[in-house]
Amino acid sequence: MRLSRLAALILVCCPHDVAAQSAAPPLAQRVQRLCEAYWQGFGSAETLVLYHHRLDGPRGIAALADPREIAAGTVRGKPMPYGYGSGIQDVVLENGQLLFALCDAQEATGDAYFAELARRLFAGLRRVATLSPEPGFVPRGPHPDGKSYYRDSSRDQHAAFVEALWRYSRWPLATDEDRRFAADQLDKFAQRMQRNGWQILVEDNSRQAHVGFCWLQPTSIGAASLLSALAQVVQATGSADWRAEYERLSEEKDRLRWRVLLHPDGAQWRSMTLYSNQFAQALEALRRAESDPQRRQQIHDLLRRRALRAIEGNVFDPECWRRLDWAGQQDETQIEPQLKSLGISLGEPATALELHQKFDVGRWRQADTAGQNMYGKLCFGLATVACHEALLCGDKDLVQRVAPTVERMVDQMLALDRDYQQGENLNRATLLGVLLRGCKR
Repeated sequence: MRLSRLAALILVCCPHDVAAQSAAPPLAQRVQRLCEAYWQGFGSAETLVLYHHRLDGPRGIAALADPREIAAGTVRGKPMPYGYGSGIQDVVLENGQLLFALCDAQEATGDAYFAELARRLFAGLRRVATLSPEPGFVPRGPHPDGKSYYRDSSRDQHAAFVEALWRYSRWPLATDEDRRFAADQLDKFAQRMQRNGWQILVEDNSRQAHVGFCWLQPTSIGAASLLSALAQVVQATGSADWRAEYERLSEEKDRLRWRVLLHPDGAQWRSMTLYSNQFAQALEALRRAESDPQRRQQIHDLLRRRALRAIEGNVFDPECWRRLDWAGQQDETQIEPQLKSLGISLGEPATALELHQKFDVGRWRQADTAGQNMYGKLCFGLATVACHEALLCGDKDLVQRVAPTVERMVDQMLALDRDYQQGENLNRATLLGVLLRGCKR
C-alpha cells in the first residue's frame, strides 16, 4: 500500500476508547504488564538489554542484522556504519532512557518490580560499557551474541549512556560497587571527549561519528550536551579537576552558555523534532546535578517553556516542528492530499496531542510497513516527545495535561501486543508509563 493511501486507513479514535479507559485496571497494573510484554518480546536474557526489533517472532534474533553484517558495517547488504535498521542501533538510547525513568519511578513508588527491572537494565549497560577496547567509547549494540556492535556511534547513544549511569549511581538502591563502576565509566567518557575536542569520534578515532558534532559552540545545542554531561561526571566522580572544567566552561565568554542557550527567555533552540526529548532529559539531568539554586531554577523554567512549546505548538508550522521526521522528503503538494483525507490540513493548526487522538490501533494494523511508519510518527511519536518533556519538567499542571494521552498510549501498546514488531514507540510508551507512575504515586 502506498503512503498516499495511508490516510484512507486512519480514522479518529472510537468513542468507546474513553469508556474503555475509565474501566481499565489501575495504571500500576497496566504499566507493569507493558514492561513485562516489552521485555518478553524485545529483551535478551544473554545481553540483558532490550532491542529495537522483536526477538520472539518467527525469525527470532534473525530479525536483527547478522553479526557478519555488523562486522562489515552494513545493513541488508547496504553500507550503514551506524547500523540504522539493524535493530541494535539504539540499544543504549532506548535502554538508558528507560533506566532513568525506572529509577525515578521506583524512588517515588517503592515498586519492587521497577527495582528488579532497573537492576537488569543496568547489568546490560555494564556489558555495553565493557564491549569496546576504546575507553569511553559507547558502541551501538551489542547483538545478542554479546560481542558484535557497530563502531560509528552518536550523540544520543553517548548522552543516554551518561545519563543512565549517573542516574543509577544516584539511586538509593545502587551498591557502592555500582557507583564506583559508574564513576569510572563516566570519567573515561569525559577523558575521551576532552581529548577529542568534545566531539564524538568513531571507535578508532579516525573521523567524526554520525551526529558526532562538537559540543563546544556556546550557543548551539551542544552547549546543553556539554554542561549536562560534565555536571553528571562531576557529581559521580567527585573530581575537583572536572569541577574546575565545568565551571570554566560555564563562565566562559561572560557565561554565554547560560545567558543564551540555557536561558528560558533567550534560548536559540531549533524547531522541535521527533528526538527533542533527548535534550529535555539532558537538561533535567543538568538541573539535578547542578548545585547552584539559581541555575537549577533557570533550567526548570527552560524545561517548562520547552514542554509548553511541545504540547501547544502547531505540528504543521515548520518553525515549531520539523516536518522531515514524519513526512520525509515529500513536499507540500504530496503531503496535503494525505492530510486532507484525514480531515487535516497543513493550513489548520494541530498539536501533537490532538494528532494523537487520530491514532487508532485497528487502522494502524491495516497499513503496510511504510504507512505504519509515517502514521506512527505523525500521530503517535510526536506526542511521545511532548509527553516526555512535560513529565521530565515535573510541573503538576503539565503532568495533568499529558496524563490521559500517556495512559492511552499504554493501553494502545498493550492492545497492539505482538503485532508491534519494531520501532521506538513501544519503548517511549513504556518509559512514559513508568514516569507517569512516579508522578501519580
